[in-house]
Amino acid sequence: AAPSNGNSKPNSVICADCDGNGSSLCSQCKGSGVNSADLSNGQFKAADSCWLCGGRKELLRGNYNGAVAVS
Repeated sequence: AAPSNGNSKPNSVICADCDGNGSSLCSQCKGSGVNSADLSNGQFKAADSCWLCGGRKELLRGNYNGAVAVS
């Protein structure tokens, strides 16, 4: 067997949740980019930009690039 040089990378697959793009559909507005109803006693109004994603329709998935390591 060849000696390991310590530079081996883990195998990875595309993340099923974000399809490899590093973000996923906003869980609050479901990708519409706007609040569907008044929330928090009117603090966030219906049809205003979504309070969670800010109208971007997607949320970043965290500190990774859309791939997950597999062993």
